[in-house]
Amino acid sequence: MRLSRRQAWFLAFTAVFAVLAGFVFWGTWSLSACPVMPDARMAFPTDGYWGDVLRGWIGNGKFVPWDITNFIGSPYLWQELQYALAAYFSALGAAYYLRGRGVSRLSSYGAGLFLGFCGYWLTLFSAGHAGWFRWMLFGVFAFGLADRAVRKDKLKNWVLLGACVAWASFYQPDLWLLFTIFTAAYFVWCCVRERKLPRVKGVAAALGAFLVIGAPSFIGAAADKDRRDSDIAGFNEAGSALTGGKRADDREARWIFVTNWSLPPAETLEFFMPRINGDTSCPTVLGLGRSQNTGVRQYTGALGRPINAKQGNYRQHSLYV
Repeated sequence: MRLSRRQAWFLAFTAVFAVLAGFVFWGTWSLSACPVMPDARMAFPTDGYWGDVLRGWIGNGKFVPWDITNFIGSPYLWQELQYALAAYFSALGAAYYLRGRGVSRLSSYGAGLFLGFCGYWLTLFSAGHAGWFRWMLFGVFAFGLADRAVRKDKLKNWVLLGACVAWASFYQPDLWLLFTIFTAAYFVWCCVRERKLPRVKGVAAALGAFLVIGAPSFIGAAADKDRRDSDIAGFNEAGSALTGGKRADDREARWIFVTNWSLPPAETLEFFMPRINGDTSCPTVLGLGRSQNTGVRQYTGALGRPINAKQGNYRQHSLYV
């Protein structure tokens, strides 16, 4: 069977991604153990795990296509593999979007690889932030679908657009909200660029898919808000210890909380100079690094959430591009 040019490029992209992923994740994959990741599970029950997944579908109505991976192989395999696979689909989503805009295959797939392996994103693997990877998977595809929905006006693109935005809402809800606003702004730009108004039928299909699929996520938003209020209160209590017992008022505490992960301009130097201010502030990783003499260094920069005067700011990832 002779491959078409499109298939050949796709297979070449997949092969290059697999080689790079193998290089990045070499030494972490195991069928019986999980790496030390502060914000992720490192052990799974021998029974009842699949039942938990099914109860989440039936009881909460939160079904995402990604959940099917829970039934393929051991959860210990997917604990690591999920990061590489999500990065692959996100890279593919970027290529899908750029090809739709008429960019060459080489540039489209190259940009996808750059996105899939960018430092800040990929090193969140070390912290165990799987939600970020899954959210971006659907969020990136939403851009390509928004462009195609406006240009081609096919019903399937409208439905998939609403579904992707809804599926992304189950992960990283705070970042998802900002990204959704960004996607909506891009959608408006697509309408302006094409000088056309979308059909009511298409918009209704996208909105319907969005509301039906995302309903469980939206219902749970109130509970998440209460949890955030608790987080802010706890942060304010801890922060008062760094300021001589002075507590911020509610408005100031919220502002500090939502901006304490923002990027200070001076820290952008790490884009080009890796490890310039150290590696991590995670006590588990630092202790492991010292015991195995891996050269892991305490982070001393200004990025991240303040812990205390001795430990500095808490961060778990790299900015190196």
